[in-house]
Amino acid sequence: MADEVDFTSLKVLVVDDQEFVRTIVKKMLQQLGVQTVLEAQDGNSGLAAVVRDAPDLVICDVQMRPMDGFGFIKMLRATPAVSHTPVIMLTAHTDAATVARAKELDIGAFLAKPILPPALKEKIVRVLAKS
Repeated sequence: MADEVDFTSLKVLVVDDQEFVRTIVKKMLQQLGVQTVLEAQDGNSGLAAVVRDAPDLVICDVQMRPMDGFGFIKMLRATPAVSHTPVIMLTAHTDAATVARAKELDIGAFLAKPILPPALKEKIVRVLAKS
């Protein structure tokens, strides 16, 4: 299944308000072969980056300020040109309420922190196969 995704051609946007998390995720993506990794530090700049750069996938943290990941996804889904962009949410919280809220917003997958490279790869393959 991993053979179906050409990681080298992917353009991935990482949205997280913590620079060290963005750096770690970016390095993992690069190790998988992703050559274009974009970064945004919050939901507003993330949405602007999606509209401007049309990434193949967004990896977004749930807990961010001033706008959390759910607010970002709501705005993304309400923007017709980019509303179907696949999203993987990063979270330390995988409780039932968070998962239910994510399903309402059509999030492709959850990735629990701390992030492990094999899990990241598996989620990317699964989410892109669905889209």
